[in-house]
Amino acid sequence: MKKFIYIVMAAGLVFAGVSANAAPAKKTPAKTAKSVKNTKVAPQKERVKATTKFVMPQHTLSANEKSAYNYYMKALNNYSEGKAKAALQELDLCDKNLGYSSARTNYLRAKIAYETGDYATARNASESYFNSKPIHDNGYAEMKSINDATKAFFSQQEANKEAAAAEAQVAAAKAAAEKKAAAEKEQAEISAARARREEARKNRDAIVKKVEADLNAARQANTRAAYQEFIQNHPFGKSRLTAEKEMNEKWPYPTRTLKGNKYGFVDKKGKFVIKPKYDNASPFEEDMARVGKAGLYGFVNEQGKEVVPLKYRYVSDFSYGYAAVKETNGAAYFIDKAGNKFGNETYKDVHVFSEGMAAVANKSGLYGYIDKEGKQLIGFQYNTASQFSGMRAVVGKKDGKVTKYGYIKKDGTPLTDCIYDEAQSFQGGMARIKLNGKYGLIDWSGSPITPVVYDYITEFRNDGYARSRRNGVEVLIDRNGDTWSEVNGNVIPVKFKN
Repeated sequence: MKKFIYIVMAAGLVFAGVSANAAPAKKTPAKTAKSVKNTKVAPQKERVKATTKFVMPQHTLSANEKSAYNYYMKALNNYSEGKAKAALQELDLCDKNLGYSSARTNYLRAKIAYETGDYATARNASESYFNSKPIHDNGYAEMKSINDATKAFFSQQEANKEAAAAEAQVAAAKAAAEKKAAAEKEQAEISAARARREEARKNRDAIVKKVEADLNAARQANTRAAYQEFIQNHPFGKSRLTAEKEMNEKWPYPTRTLKGNKYGFVDKKGKFVIKPKYDNASPFEEDMARVGKAGLYGFVNEQGKEVVPLKYRYVSDFSYGYAAVKETNGAAYFIDKAGNKFGNETYKDVHVFSEGMAAVANKSGLYGYIDKEGKQLIGFQYNTASQFSGMRAVVGKKDGKVTKYGYIKKDGTPLTDCIYDEAQSFQGGMARIKLNGKYGLIDWSGSPITPVVYDYITEFRNDGYARSRRNGVEVLIDRNGDTWSEVNGNVIPVKFKN
């Protein structure tokens, strides 16, 4: 049936010349049809007669019209066999021979293109079909359906394109805003880091100046007690060593001396004031010296009197008037210079007082801190704890079988989390830390002074530099974290690429 319809159309194409000006047939209400299958036509025999009777007497085919007819029939056959590409080529040759694009070729071209998904060609062909003012035959409704469908498709495509453009514009605006926000955030972080660094520098300078001022105050007071107070308040660093040296030069304690594998003490003339009878002895601190025999320890004064009997398994130096001691049964507590127990508490472990506070451990082995009155200021919560230095203390917590270290302030609040493999006490407003096998420096606020990228960092020298190594290169670091190289007695700045 389908082929018959196109034969009739071919007849119209050739004998009527397929003129766009041919007289239209009587109009009937248009029917919407998706394909020719839904179009009802007269039987083939009657249709051919009607067409032949109407057309044949009026026109004799030219050579080009005959060629056009042949190409159209080939196109029709190829279409029927599913050869869409060949059919379209033959329709182009048909139009070329006729010298124009006819309604019938546009009809078949639109139909083939639409069915093969070439909507642009289908739209153009259907529009050309209607521009030729075709008769309202069986293909008219189908062409209208194709024309409407392709217009709707491209309208939707355009709408999609506009929507995509709008979305792209919104996305671009969002990306630009995010980029701007990221840049502003980065700049803010850089500014904040600079501000923290400057604040840290000021804090370090203030701490160094305070230490210097306190040492000068001890010098002006010019008493052993003033020097001892300075040493108690600044238990670490070069200034303590300087104060001890000056104090011992002005008010020398008896000097520890070894004779015949036994320790004693001599005066500045070399005369023994305390006989050499001890297995162990330490220099005097706060007018007292630790001495030991047969694994037991106590204290002697400058006259050699054993003011604290040798009965303890461990004793510390005196600080703030108290020494940490541990009995042979493991009980730990503090004593005064007369040997009297400080307070009523007994601990599993005790550390010497520093900056007015001391670390103590309960029966479970967890550490906290007490003040000079014996008041518990920081609860038992750490597996390790150090003396306070620079108003900061190193504490440790177990992470499985490994202990990780961090810092706390004197009020017990954390300065950093316990994340470091190693953590050294603060000196001059800074501290050395180790993380993942590398070293770095942090400041008094816990912020980094340097990245944690060094193989090692030593203590700072009197000239303000510490030795270190990074990426196999030996460099000096100053208190601001800047790196330098020492060349012929001069230091020149060194910059690392990363």
